[in-house]
Amino acid sequence: MNIFEARDLDVYKRLLKVLGEYSDKFPGTGVGRMFDHALESGKKILPKDKLAVDILYFILKNNSVASAVHKILNLRFSNLPIEFRPLVKNGRRKEVAHWARETLVSDKIKDLIDWKGTGKAGYWADVDGNKVKLHDLSQEEK
Repeated sequence: MNIFEARDLDVYKRLLKVLGEYSDKFPGTGVGRMFDHALESGKKILPKDKLAVDILYFILKNNSVASAVHKILNLRFSNLPIEFRPLVKNGRRKEVAHWARETLVSDKIKDLIDWKGTGKAGYWADVDGNKVKLHDLSQEEK
């Protein structure tokens, strides 16, 4: 098992724990349905992209249950810390990328997860849904 698979499994376990605890404490919010979808579909609901998994790991690792669910449902990529922000170079400027799956193009964290369990891989895209390559901040000159 490589490190990425271990991180993937850890994120899935944390996601189940957070959604389960939240749906127990706050029933009737719709999070219970998300928990059921996550259980039924298994680990395939998680994105295959390393940065997308790292973003989910960042949100799930140190936050309280309520805070993690709030961030999953409401946080946008532009609100992430710079090291987790998916940036695309557009000429001389950098823009925040979107996540696309089938016809959905979004900039919310919750859309990184394939709640329907379709198995369709998502990808980083521009606002029009065209596939893009992310800008690597570690390669940037100082």
